[in-house]
Amino acid sequence: MIALGVMLAVALGQLALPLPRAAAAGFVPKAVVIVGPSGSSTSHFLNDGKIMADQAEAAGMAVTRIFHPRATWQRVLNSIQGADFVVYMGHGNGWPSPYAPFQERTKNGFGLNPYEGSSASNHTYYGASYIRKEIRLARNAIVALVHLCYSSGNAEPGMAIPTWSVARERVDNYAAGFLYAGARTVFSFGWMQKSNLPRILMESEKTMDGIFQTPANGYPSGWIGWNDKYFDSERTAGARLHMDPHSKYGFYRAVTGDLGFSAAQWRGSASGDDGGSGDDGGSGGEETGTTTDAPVITELAVATEGTAGTATTTTTTVPSFTPNGDGLNDKLFVTHTISKAAYLVVRVTNSAGTLVRKFRVWSERGTSTSSWSGKNDAGSVVPDGSYKLTYRPRDTAGNVGEARSVSVLVLTTAQVLAPSRGAIYSANADGLSDTTDLTINLKRTATITWRILNPAGEAVRTPRNGVKLSAGSYTFAWNGKNGSGNYVPDGTYRSVVKVKTGLGTYTATRLVHVGAFQIRSSVASPQRGGKVTFTVLATESMAGAPKLDITQPGLSTYTVSTAKVDTRKFKVTVTLKSGGSAGDLVVAARGTNAAGSKISSRTTLTLR
Repeated sequence: MIALGVMLAVALGQLALPLPRAAAAGFVPKAVVIVGPSGSSTSHFLNDGKIMADQAEAAGMAVTRIFHPRATWQRVLNSIQGADFVVYMGHGNGWPSPYAPFQERTKNGFGLNPYEGSSASNHTYYGASYIRKEIRLARNAIVALVHLCYSSGNAEPGMAIPTWSVARERVDNYAAGFLYAGARTVFSFGWMQKSNLPRILMESEKTMDGIFQTPANGYPSGWIGWNDKYFDSERTAGARLHMDPHSKYGFYRAVTGDLGFSAAQWRGSASGDDGGSGDDGGSGGEETGTTTDAPVITELAVATEGTAGTATTTTTTVPSFTPNGDGLNDKLFVTHTISKAAYLVVRVTNSAGTLVRKFRVWSERGTSTSSWSGKNDAGSVVPDGSYKLTYRPRDTAGNVGEARSVSVLVLTTAQVLAPSRGAIYSANADGLSDTTDLTINLKRTATITWRILNPAGEAVRTPRNGVKLSAGSYTFAWNGKNGSGNYVPDGTYRSVVKVKTGLGTYTATRLVHVGAFQIRSSVASPQRGGKVTFTVLATESMAGAPKLDITQPGLSTYTVSTAKVDTRKFKVTVTLKSGGSAGDLVVAARGTNAAGSKISSRTTLTLR
């Protein structure tokens, strides 16, 4: 189940640079371009994803890029709802394939990062059952699946070209989940196409089948016409398949859905639905007609996102977020509870009442979440200040409910960057990982209080204390010492920056671990006689794998060796001894670093 890699790229040639933006009668489609981890093909796919995203922006679409290593299922869900145009490049896991049995928990969907920052060789499949359950695309959405195995009827590189019946079944199966989620047509291309699909959609009058038949010199990068065939879908009522194999390479081109649907109809029908578009929701138009059966928003609440730290408002009752690109609360999340499934048309206005953003999201009955990235309709972050998000529900029958609003504060004055090192060990003073740079970037003058707190919440260093600083970059190189010049004990410390401006005050936190090792357990409270995996993260470069000394209450200490997983990551799975008693389980890591120093750390767990 691998993605189609660069081995196919030679025959493609390069795509043309993005063409000039096309006006489309006021319709600004919401486009989402997703590039998942794909092993050795990842860099190639990322380049093609960038090309497609650039083309979509040049054509006049509002584009969200969800690229490896941040292409997680949650990020897809946050952005894809209500999308008019979706592109996915990456691993494909379809059916029929050698990987029985057939089920759609993992098949016929996305291959994504299991978590942000995961490697290109690590992926998790979210199949058609996830798509049907959790995704609602815009009415008449167009989906393009590029470079996937199986989606266009193809197999994996090195496998035999399948029969027509197998290829047809693969195409039909892979498109079904996306068609269920609202797509009108699904394009499946094993090779990146030479044609500029976003521009064709925005400017031409072609049907989807006409777009599919755009020529490109006989290669699978465009129309071939050697032995193309049409079929009725067996998975999706009313849908048609058009497959266009190559005489040498096999099945690398297919289109499924309403083949007679035109680009002009896509632009016209989508622009008249709910209004607005962009990276936070879907697209649509103004609401008309309210009935007693209209959906009702019973609750609307605000929450913020924190990544690798936190950022919170401390001196205002209005919720805030900080879309300044530092990864701390860059996006605002709004939770809504609704009486019936409906689209939510969201209008964002500034303190003067001027509309700055309009988008649409789909909500099932009950509680769901949408987001705003702090950007206006032009894709730029809005100025600092107060904003109101107004949600109005509209069901698929056109019934419109009462609007509800929440107020938020946008604060972007200070970027609090991630530490240059997430862990330091200074006490041995051997020049390995002795310091970490903590940096803040100020866009404008602000009053800064900056403290480093120990695990108990007590300040051990204060780089700034209520100091008014002008715009610029400020870095504090922390060497693991407290204000008295003594090394602090091992533990996880917080670099806390309090930013005070005329609009409000907020606090951002970054974490730094102090110690030779971090020891993590797969079980929070291990059991005597049970298995547990210990992961050891070394702060410094090591001369060899560390050992673990394990002490269970009432038993003698015993030692196990770890195995290297990565440069500074080591693991071992241990079956704890069944004797002794419950109490404190002490796990001590020890080893020799690259400078020849003996280093150690310990942690204590509760043993049952």
